[in-house]
Amino acid sequence: MAFEILAHEMQIKVGHSRLYYQGYSYPLRFIVFDHPSTLGIFQSDLFEIGINKVFLLESEKAIKEIIRHELAHLVTFLEFGSHVSMHGKEFRTVCKRYGWAIEISKATVPLEKIVKNKRIVEKVRKLLSLAESPHPSEAEEATLKAQHLLSKYNVEYTPEEDETVLLRVLEKKRGSAKLQAIASILRSFYVYPVFNKGKKGVYLEMIGDQTATQVAEYVAHFLDYQFEALWKEARKKDPLLKGTASKNSFFRGLAEGYKDKKVDSKSLIRIENHLTTMAQKIYPYLSSVSSSFCHHERGARKGREKGKTMKIHEGIQKKFKRFLLV
Repeated sequence: MAFEILAHEMQIKVGHSRLYYQGYSYPLRFIVFDHPSTLGIFQSDLFEIGINKVFLLESEKAIKEIIRHELAHLVTFLEFGSHVSMHGKEFRTVCKRYGWAIEISKATVPLEKIVKNKRIVEKVRKLLSLAESPHPSEAEEATLKAQHLLSKYNVEYTPEEDETVLLRVLEKKRGSAKLQAIASILRSFYVYPVFNKGKKGVYLEMIGDQTATQVAEYVAHFLDYQFEALWKEARKKDPLLKGTASKNSFFRGLAEGYKDKKVDSKSLIRIENHLTTMAQKIYPYLSSVSSSFCHHERGARKGREKGKTMKIHEGIQKKFKRFLLV
């Protein structure tokens, strides 16, 4: 829908997954996210447009209005940068240029409607669960009610496929040994960590199911704080631990020591394979990058010792949007 709008309504040249504007080529990605009130988002540093999964229950016309709204944010950013008012005169000028009604510049839906849509989805889920009842009459009645709701609200639901979540947990100005060590530990919590680079810096993202990503989110924020605390403690005990190479080696040692406590199993390998497949679907051009670093054996050894005794507690949670890729 977005590329049709770009090409036919906005007269902007498009490719398979890129757009061409004023002599430059830009990527454009799409996600479906979960949020209690936000309907759509445009993230300028990642050139990413998101639509609230609840809003996907609306009509095609309504979905297109949200997409036009977010595309207007995209063009406003390309022309005026990120420092103008979100829905200011520049944004309204872009909407007016393409002949879009004032509803596009607002693109809002009453909160009651969002709540209603969520209730519909939950009701369908419960009915489909009842449809597996061993009592034939109860199962048949639940199935018919679920089908009626699906038909009435044009909801597509596939119970055999669980939701896969992409969650951004940490944002840093640049990649680091600390961030790589945290990502390494997170793999043992049944999530697939990915580094996503944007104009503002690097995001550590996690791919997995709802439960695993929620647990790993706490772990990531705990480790982000705990790594620094453990390094300060180690330096107090051993004055010879100093410098960037020593600190980075200490962080890598922490990850190695902690992972030594974990026992790999067949189920873990199976989950790893599944997550790798999902990550490649979400990021088709996903690649691994190796980097050289200065190794400091003393720092690494102290890190491994600490890592073997490190315990994970609930971390300081910073709220990021939870992206659902169904």
